[in-house]
Amino acid sequence: MMNLRCVRTGILALLMLSSLAFSGCAGVKDKPAAEDLNLVMAGMDGTDGVSFEGAAALLIDGKTIPESTLYYGGKVADHNRVSLYSLLPDGGHPASAAESGPRSLEQGSGDAPVYYTRMVKEDGKWTMKQASPALGGSNPLEALNPLRQLEELEKMGKKVTEEAGSARGTRVLRIELTAEEARRQLSAELEQKMQAIKPAARIGAAAPADTQAKALATKNALWEQKQTELQQRLNQADIRTVYYLKVDPKRNLPTRLTSNRTLTYPGKAGATTEEAYITQVDFYGYK
Repeated sequence: MMNLRCVRTGILALLMLSSLAFSGCAGVKDKPAAEDLNLVMAGMDGTDGVSFEGAAALLIDGKTIPESTLYYGGKVADHNRVSLYSLLPDGGHPASAAESGPRSLEQGSGDAPVYYTRMVKEDGKWTMKQASPALGGSNPLEALNPLRQLEELEKMGKKVTEEAGSARGTRVLRIELTAEEARRQLSAELEQKMQAIKPAARIGAAAPADTQAKALATKNALWEQKQTELQQRLNQADIRTVYYLKVDPKRNLPTRLTSNRTLTYPGKAGATTEEAYITQVDFYGYK
């Protein structure tokens, strides 16, 4: 299977093939698959750092939404510091972004947005310390922190099985969230994003106070309308979330984490709409 560090094209085909390759029947091993997941987290705790590169994309009724496709990279250091930055589809790499913050990227084919995020784990919670753009609602990298994904996955309600037919020297865990957990996870993520874009009064704006108040009221009304529509659609949706964790069994360390979240809900004219949000991240360079 090709590595994300080597291939920047055909990402959705790569992600979908990865998921299909992991979809065999569960095999029987010498210890429960859920125990393997615990060992992986213990293995991560024993490392001083790791680099990673990944991609994320949204499909609606099987068609890619081009602006949703994001390539990213980053580093984990000292167990509690993570930096993430966007990559260009043609392989452009901000070599020093992880250490020194956001830099200007040379554009490839098209104007790919530039993102940077630095997060620190404090008192058991991940906190964003630096971001570009600063508005959290427009920066998707915070949600793609792979260390936080693994930590949350360990605590969620789920069924863990092991996939048969894995390549020699690797193990693949299939981790499916319970229906309740999948809904709770998505609801929390959407609520965080909506709160991040909730209109607020502009401090120091030149417009008269009454004009500002009217503009803010209009924006809030629109925000509340979209919030209601989103909640209604969420209530009608069937949600299924499955992760595939590829593990190096000799070191009990993850080498790849793939997630596939599928939503099915009533669309226009009684038709059913299906959305699939797929992410994949490769880990390398453990220290």
